Amino acid sequence: MDRSLAMLVLLGGLFSLLLVFLALFAIAPIFWSCIVSLLYTLSLFLFNESHGVHDAQEFENRFWTIFAVLFSTALFFAKDSPLAPLGMWSPSLGFSSVILCGYAMHIWDRNMHRYKLSQLVRLKRNCTGNASLNTLHKMGLGIPIENQLHNINECLKDIDQVFIPSTINNFINRTFVIRKEGEIISIFEEAEPRVLNYLICNSRLGLIFYKIKDHRSFKHQHRTQLIELLALEKISQLTVHSRVIVLHALQIMKLPANMRAEHCVRNIILSTKQDDLSELKTLMDAKGDYFCMNKLIYDDIKSEIVRNE
Repeated sequence: MDRSLAMLVLLGGLFSLLLVFLALFAIAPIFWSCIVSLLYTLSLFLFNESHGVHDAQEFENRFWTIFAVLFSTALFFAKDSPLAPLGMWSPSLGFSSVILCGYAMHIWDRNMHRYKLSQLVRLKRNCTGNASLNTLHKMGLGIPIENQLHNINECLKDIDQVFIPSTINNFINRTFVIRKEGEIISIFEEAEPRVLNYLICNSRLGLIFYKIKDHRSFKHQHRTQLIELLALEKISQLTVHSRVIVLHALQIMKLPANMRAEHCVRNIILSTKQDDLSELKTLMDAKGDYFCMNKLIYDDIKSEIVRNE
């Protein structure tokens, strides 16, 4: 197919699409005006990744929830909508349907993000932090490794309520959530170097970073405390593989979600020297996803000062 014929086909397709839109507007002008407005808003959201709404997954989740609420509102209450009779016949049923659609979108988006955060990073080379439990016990550490990992997962399960938004859960069960977050931080803080690397390699660190929050109280800035613990205070104890996992966890959490994250990334990279730095970059690029070193430095890090350092 030559270029001229391709252009004719494209123009014909666009003209046909225009006719379809005009027909739809003629049939249901109010409903389709709402839909076009929502589609325009959606396009702005999808094609403008530098906007602040993409700085944290919480913001994106709120966008999708509001989008679903507005779409279902137009669907059930616009006078010329195909489902308008339902909202007009029973406003209570229509309102309940709108709330249900918004809640369903909220839960679906949270579960999709939770699934991504829960994936363990499997590096192509053997992770030194992934030493067998028998090897760790033979070292004479005397630490119940299985219990520590189990306790982290149990605390995370208590914090991460599937059907209750984190904002509501943190408001209702604030004391309980703060205590569980503190227990997770204490496990990482008290772990010996070998155990610490094992826990990093085998825990869902991305989900932990995301679910542990910075609360309003200054002494309960738990997300910042955990990130700084691993990336600043204990960085000398981490193997190259563990550093890759910490960087990956920060990336999938999204660096703008924590004000100290970019400085912690900077410290991890600058603290890795010579051959270890080369291995760090190689492993970052060999994880099998798009969270590579180039994206980390030139896309995820927003501060020019931090990037230049």
